[in-house]
Amino acid sequence: MTTVFRDEDLVAAFKQKRRLFWIYMAVTAAFAALLIGCIVWYVSMPYQDSLMYLPQLILCVAACIYIIFSFIFLGIKFQRVRKYYKMIASLSVGMKHVNSSYFLRYATPELNDSVDYYVLTMCEWSKKKSEYLDRKIYCDKEKPCPEFAAGDKVSYLTHGNTMIGYEIVGHSDRCVTERTAEESGQQPEKHQEEE
Repeated sequence: MTTVFRDEDLVAAFKQKRRLFWIYMAVTAAFAALLIGCIVWYVSMPYQDSLMYLPQLILCVAACIYIIFSFIFLGIKFQRVRKYYKMIASLSVGMKHVNSSYFLRYATPELNDSVDYYVLTMCEWSKKKSEYLDRKIYCDKEKPCPEFAAGDKVSYLTHGNTMIGYEIVGHSDRCVTERTAEESGQQPEKHQEEE
């Protein structure tokens, strides 16, 4: 079985998260030093000095830049890395399921919980409804996209809908033909699930 995630991915995601946190802390420390420096400079100036506006101006500009930087850095960059780390960490402790389904098509990549995914549409047999149903399986976009052809029978390991590992075990065009007929409005033939 081809494994999508390895133990090194969790360590790398943790290091990246920690590195971004310390970058933000360094920027915050630099802003705090500038703030203290401007306050000391302003207080040490003589009364009604012609340059009294300068520390205030520097502080206002620096505060605006810091707030904009914080919003962009924490709201986009750090959040995405933190969510990616959380997703990889949950793979090691969460419930996993092994399924065998037929691959139908690649769908448009999606952003789900701040993580980019390839979307694979799989065709699963429903014993309850006695028909094939579509299921979206997410595959991490930072990893190579699995090379499946329509009709490949794939055995895969998932956590939720996130693919952890996969293996091609066969090929059949029957599911693809049936789903295409349903999408075009024709009535497909009902049949038992093939083993």
